[in-house]
Amino acid sequence: MQTVTVETLYADILATGGMTYRPGTPAPLSGYMVSVAGAERMLPMARFTPAALEQYMDDYRARMKVTASLYYGAWVDGDYVYLDVSVNVQDRAEAESMGRLEFQLAIFDVANAEVISL
Repeated sequence: MQTVTVETLYADILATGGMTYRPGTPAPLSGYMVSVAGAERMLPMARFTPAALEQYMDDYRARMKVTASLYYGAWVDGDYVYLDVSVNVQDRAEAESMGRLEFQLAIFDVANAEVISL
C-alpha cells in the first residue's frame, strides 16, 4: 500500500481538481458529499501550498478522530481552492436536506463527479 503524504494529496488536488480523503479509509465511490458548516476554508491558488493543506488538516484532526464518518475534501474552482470537512450521504434527498441545514450552496455527486446546486 502506498503511503499518503500531504505532498501526494496536494499534487492530486492540483492534477485532478479535488480530493476526498480520510486516513486509512478508501474514498467513497457512491453517494453525495455534504460539507459541514463552519469547516470551510477558501484559499487563492497562489496561497495553496502543501503547508497550507497540512495546517488545514491539523486544524480538524481532533474532530476527524472522534467522528468516523467525516472526510477531508478539496476542490479547485477557478483561482481558488476550497477545503472542507464533509460527510458521505447515500440518499440524494437526505444529502440535499442536510446540505441546506449546513448552509451549503451545493453537494457533490460522487458516482457522477457532478456538483449539484442547492
